[in-house]
Amino acid sequence: MSTHVASATGSQALLSPRVVRSAVLPVIQQQISVLEPSLARICGYHLGFIDEHGDPSRGGDGKLTRASLMMAVADGVGLRPEDVQSQAAAVELLHNATLLHDDIADTDELRRSRPAAWKVFGASLAIHAGNALQILGLRIVVDDSGPGHKEIASSFTEAIGLVHAGQARELTLQPGSDAGIAAYEQMVKEKASALLECSLGTPAMRAGKPEHVLAALRGAGRHLGIALQISNDVEDIWGDPAVTGKPIRGDIERRNLTFPVLVALSADSPAGDRLSRLWHADSVTAEHLQALADLIDEAGGRHTAQRLSRSHLDSAVEHLGRAGLSPTATAELTTLFDRIVNRAA
Repeated sequence: MSTHVASATGSQALLSPRVVRSAVLPVIQQQISVLEPSLARICGYHLGFIDEHGDPSRGGDGKLTRASLMMAVADGVGLRPEDVQSQAAAVELLHNATLLHDDIADTDELRRSRPAAWKVFGASLAIHAGNALQILGLRIVVDDSGPGHKEIASSFTEAIGLVHAGQARELTLQPGSDAGIAAYEQMVKEKASALLECSLGTPAMRAGKPEHVLAALRGAGRHLGIALQISNDVEDIWGDPAVTGKPIRGDIERRNLTFPVLVALSADSPAGDRLSRLWHADSVTAEHLQALADLIDEAGGRHTAQRLSRSHLDSAVEHLGRAGLSPTATAELTTLFDRIVNRAA
């Protein structure tokens, strides 16, 4: 399925949310319209097309980050938006499938500042809706017959497999100095980076670029994913719910071993020792969560996480510079990388 999009002039237009939405959302809407009605309704709600009553809505729609990255790289390798339009829709469908499932696994009740789909429609149906989005995304790339289609389809299927592996690995993380942090880093490369690598690499495959270009773009996606996940970990503890669309400290309330927590628990310090004792307490009061957040900060978890996130963002930009994209696209992608990680306006 492909809907024609007029070619934009320059990367600035491609990074405009309006341009990306006009290219990608009609494809996504057409795809979910063929689903069984109850699944279509849940997917439409989760994607922000309708409200819980089935009425048209603009609430809750996402940033289309991965689609924006893909179209910006496409411009940088000399492609038109419509050359990767279907793939951009596919990666957003796959990403949103993971979000539907993540909210259930984490029992997160809010997504994009409104009730998560599972809270509105029930967990069982929401699981099937997530599965449906994944099938739609994979079907798009498998049915495509454009240049590089076999390599692109393989990249997508490998990426979603890695995401599932990372999600499973996240559930088995254990605290403990270097071992816990190493396991976290592997988990993030799978869960957070795989679809970003796919987004950045797809236009290079479509354009028939040499392997070193693809490797540079994948490297940029890998480091961008790590930077983003660590930044999100910090945001969950100390962020602004008005920006994130979710309440703070959900991770530590569930005792999830995010990067700041792993660093703090492994710290050989009084704060780290006190955190270890409090971490296993059953209390989830606001006062207890505040005490945990303060100890994580005191033990160095926040500072170390912010520093590592910045380092990976710098590495992502360095890899991007090796890809040989047009100067304008490189500059726009550099800005977009920073906006993704730091939620700049």
